[in-house]
Amino acid sequence: MPGTSRDNAKSHPYFTQKVQLQSFHAQQAFDRGFELCANAIFSLSVVLRIIGTDDQAHEVEQLVDERLNKLFEDMRNEGSRLDKMAEANGIEFKGIDYSHPKEVEARITSPRAVRYVGLIREFDGLIAKLDTLWLSGVIADSVYSRSIYEWKRRLLRLAGGIRTIAGRAIIAARRKEDGAKDTTDDGASAGDTVAAGVTAPSE
Repeated sequence: MPGTSRDNAKSHPYFTQKVQLQSFHAQQAFDRGFELCANAIFSLSVVLRIIGTDDQAHEVEQLVDERLNKLFEDMRNEGSRLDKMAEANGIEFKGIDYSHPKEVEARITSPRAVRYVGLIREFDGLIAKLDTLWLSGVIADSVYSRSIYEWKRRLLRLAGGIRTIAGRAIIAARRKEDGAKDTTDDGASAGDTVAAGVTAPSE
């Protein structure tokens, strides 16, 4: 993450959260997305406040919160839809087992890192419902595969999007810190575009 090297030598708090993930897809999402997202969120929560201002950090964090909240809401709505589908077909979401569950360790360096872990756990639960409906013959192979792919893609794109937001915010704050002007079409300085210039594709 740009601009974090000078802060790595400082002693920052963290704790390790152990999480049991049942499905391969949730395990893969953790391996590919958690550290990427956690590092970016740390840059926003801690580093940006060191080199920028509280207001700058707060504005960018609001953008990240909106994206986290949106994916949580969408996953839970999908879970409710699958609940209704199961009820209509007389299926209960219990008794499903996995051949290789895995306990992962998430290094938590900011409150929003906990929220991303929560999203991965929500995704794991969503996969269990899809697995049950698929094994029961309620949803077709193509629908099953496409649903898993789309939800995993959204989860990983969220991590990548947060990394992009953090990177742009750090660069903009560094420019302001160094006194350089990043002139935009309307003549605004880099300091004025810390939040405005970090917009990345949504998840």
